[in-house]
Amino acid sequence: MPMICLFVALAFGALHGEAETVVLKDVEFLPEGRNERMDVYLPDSSFEGPVPAILLIHGGGWMVGDKASRRERMIAETLSNAGYAVFSTNYLLNERDENKRVTLLAWPQNVIDCKTALRFIRAKAGEYGVDPERIAVMGGSAGGHLSMMVAATANEEKWNEQGLYPEEDNSVQCVVNLYGPADIRGKPVNPFSRSDKSVIEAHEEEASPITYFDSTFPPMLILQGTGDRTIPVEQTREWVAELSEFGFEYCYVEVAGAPHSFDLNPEELDLRPMVLAFLDKHLRGVGVGQ
Repeated sequence: MPMICLFVALAFGALHGEAETVVLKDVEFLPEGRNERMDVYLPDSSFEGPVPAILLIHGGGWMVGDKASRRERMIAETLSNAGYAVFSTNYLLNERDENKRVTLLAWPQNVIDCKTALRFIRAKAGEYGVDPERIAVMGGSAGGHLSMMVAATANEEKWNEQGLYPEEDNSVQCVVNLYGPADIRGKPVNPFSRSDKSVIEAHEEEASPITYFDSTFPPMLILQGTGDRTIPVEQTREWVAELSEFGFEYCYVEVAGAPHSFDLNPEELDLRPMVLAFLDKHLRGVGVGQ
C-alpha cells in the first residue's frame, strides 16, 4: 500500500504551484468566555471556489502547542498554496502543577472543541468560500489523535450534542494522521499522562479512536517516522496491522529515520507530493482509480 501512495504522489505532485495566501488570525469559534482561537489560511483567487477545506489540529502532548507553531504554519502554508482553505485551530489543553501533576484535565473538552471547529467551518462555508461537502481533518501527534477522534465519532450522538453549531454535519471526507496514536490503551503517552491511574483506566477505552473504527471511517493517510521515540513505530505498526479488519481505505507510510514531530517536508523525505495527492484524490477527485 505505501508504494501505491508514492506512485500517485509522483503522478500528481507537480500540479501544484506557489500562490499568495491570506491569513486571518485569531478567529473566534467557541462560546463566549473561551480564549482559544483559530487561524484561517485562504488560497488566493486564482483557485476557483468554493475550495476544499482542511481542519488542522496542532500537537503538543494534549498540554502545549499552538495553532501558529512553526510546524502548523508550514503545513497550512503548503496546503493553502495548493488551493486548500486551512483552519488551524486551538483547543482546551491539560494544565499541570509544579510537580507535573494534572490540575485541569482537558478531556473530553479538547475533542468537543475540535468538533465545534469542524462544524464552524461548515456553518461559515459561504463566508470563507469553502465547499462544506469537501473537508478533511489533519494533525500531528496529539493533533493526529484528535483528528482521528473527530472522524471516528461523526455518528456518535454523545459526542455530537455538545458545542456550537449542532445542526451542522460532523463528518469529514478524509484524514491525514502524522504519528498520532489510535490506540492509547496501556500506552505511556496518552491524553491522561500524569493523571491518577483511575482516571486513565476510566477513559482510555473511549479515548482510543480505534475503538470507534468501522467501515464508515473515511480514507486515512498515516505518516510515521521509524526514529520516533515518543510514539514508537512499533506501536503504530501494531494498530495499523488491525485496520484491514474494519474495511475502510487507508495508506500507511513509514519515513525512514524520521523522529517525532515533523512537518510535510522533513529532511528524510519530502511528503508534500504524497499528502497533496491524497487530498486531491479524496477532496477533488483527482487520481481516482490510479
